[in-house]
Amino acid sequence: MLSWLGMTKGEKTGRPFFGDVSKRAVTLVLLSSLMLMSGVKLLLVYLIPTAYLEDDIVAVLPGIVELLVALVYILVLERLLHDQAVSRNDVDEM
Repeated sequence: MLSWLGMTKGEKTGRPFFGDVSKRAVTLVLLSSLMLMSGVKLLLVYLIPTAYLEDDIVAVLPGIVELLVALVYILVLERLLHDQAVSRNDVDEM
């Protein structure tokens, strides 16, 4: 019924997000991304003069940039951890 949205009852393809990674590593990645977010926001608020922060568009800029940086950070670390887990599983199978 919802196949036009791409929702079908077919088999799942792909891999789960943080699939083969331990819960401790996932927690560390997410906590470090929160620290990175606050660091990026503080840096941008420090670098952008306060007169520019009165403008609505510029005032939103540090929040948007912090979210994008954290998203890229999480995606890159997830991929690295997944590749490391897969290579570790391949070595264990040999």
